[in-house]
Amino acid sequence: MKITGVMIQYYKACDRELWYFGNQINMNYDNDFISMGKLINEESYKREKKNLLIDDTIAIDFIKKRGEITIYEIKKSSKLEEPAKYQLYYYLWYLKNKLGKIVRGEVVYPKEKTSDTLYLTPEIEKEIQLIIEDIPKIISRNSPPPISRKPYCKNCSYYNLCYV
Repeated sequence: MKITGVMIQYYKACDRELWYFGNQINMNYDNDFISMGKLINEESYKREKKNLLIDDTIAIDFIKKRGEITIYEIKKSSKLEEPAKYQLYYYLWYLKNKLGKIVRGEVVYPKEKTSDTLYLTPEIEKEIQLIIEDIPKIISRNSPPPISRKPYCKNCSYYNLCYV
């Protein structure tokens, strides 16, 4: 199974969302929050070459090379900060383990004018490896995991599948 950054993000946010996504149940087409995030991505950092797809597996929002290489992930807000960070940690892990590149990462929140700089540590590498091993187990279940109420459920594109 090909593991993507979105899968890592969903794993950290909600394993039920991961299950839906991994089983090709996609509800993102009519979600205003997803649309807003895409617009922010398009309108921010216009001078940068964006949406770099590597190995048809990871999609980096943009890269800067000033001394060291930095890869960037643009997010609408920091409300899902941990899942966003882990998506980027996965990209750092992938670049190191699959391509032999050691880089740093930065999650940027243009509307908030803030960012988080990330480096891959041995502890994070081990955690990413465990997540990579766990994702197929969740996706291959016969039914979605139980609902786990989170503060951001009401804005989730899968809300109707869980609560209606």
